[in-house]
Amino acid sequence: MTKTELTAAVQTRLAETNIRYADKLYRVVQAHTSQSDWTPDKTPALFAEVAKPGQGDSPGNPIPYSGNMALVSGKYYSQDGVTYRCTRDTVNPVYEPLKNLVGLYVEVVG
Repeated sequence: MTKTELTAAVQTRLAETNIRYADKLYRVVQAHTSQSDWTPDKTPALFAEVAKPGQGDSPGNPIPYSGNMALVSGKYYSQDGVTYRCTRDTVNPVYEPLKNLVGLYVEVVG
């Protein structure tokens, strides 16, 4: 995957490429030609937030979950001061708070 900075310029974005926006890393989930106001925070159908390298490998370094993320089995996530371990891949981004996904995709570990 490639990684580029998100710019205001109109660009063709290919699916499965990564971009950086507001100090976060996102994966393009749907190919599109960008518009200046199509940022990840405003068009979540086009982008999914991804973890930084090494994040989520242990309970001490969980991935901060903010919604619109695909969960990966075996990775650790944190939300509202609680750490969770993903028990199965979601494949597609999920939007629910992690506490609502206990027993479905995650378990509480701390």
